This record gives sequence, C-alpha cells and structure tokens, in this order.
Amino acid sequence: MEFATISKILMLISLCSISNAADQRQRVLEFHADCLEVHDVDEKILVEALEGKLDHDEDFYKHVFCVCKKAKIIDDNGVVNTDNFEIDMAHVIDASNMDNVASIVRKCLVQKDDIMTTITEASDCFLREKHNL
Repeated sequence: MEFATISKILMLISLCSISNAADQRQRVLEFHADCLEVHDVDEKILVEALEGKLDHDEDFYKHVFCVCKKAKIIDDNGVVNTDNFEIDMAHVIDASNMDNVASIVRKCLVQKDDIMTTITEASDCFLREKHNL
C-alpha cells in the first residue's frame, strides 16, 4: 500500500474518532441538561469541569447529585449502587469508552457518611481521571 493511501486511511480513522468523541460529549451535555437547569448551573461550568477544572460551588455538587440520581448510581437517600451503570448509561456513553468510565465511577463513587461528602469526593475524583467525556 502506498504511503499516501495509508495516510488517508489514518486521517479518516482520526476524523471518525473525533466525530464519535464529539457525539458522546453532546449526549453527556444533553443528559445533564435538566439538572443544570434545576440547579442553575451554566453548561459552560460543566464543560470546564469535564476538561479538568475542579473549583466548584455547592450548586454544582447539587447538580452532580441530580445527575447521579438520573444515572441510577445513587438514590434520594444517598445510597450508592453502580451495579447497572453500563446498562443504564449505554445510551449516553460510547461502547468504546464504557469500560473506562464504569471503572472510574466504581473507583470514585464510594459511600460516605453523608450525601454531599459522597458527591463532592466522587465528583472531584472522577474529574481528575481520564474519562474521555
């Protein structure tokens, strides 16, 4: 195979990966939308958080609690359950990234004595990891 052909194939693969990542990011933002609105958190703050910014206020963590409940990984009482994460979030997270994200969720979302400590520590842990969202 010619070098030019190989280069074109690699470029096409790269463009598909970028497109898939952008599609996944859009699904994540859409999944968060209701909770952003309820807790008056700007989408820009969420995007910055996904990119690693860890300076958040109480409203942001209330938003995260809302999203965790929506994802069915924590209940209203703050009880953590990640058993069905891959099934419940298959419509949001790409299959190629699911094992990575599920592993990070299970590592970071650890039951603490109170809901906000659980959410704050889990959120900060998750956002420090390479989640590819």
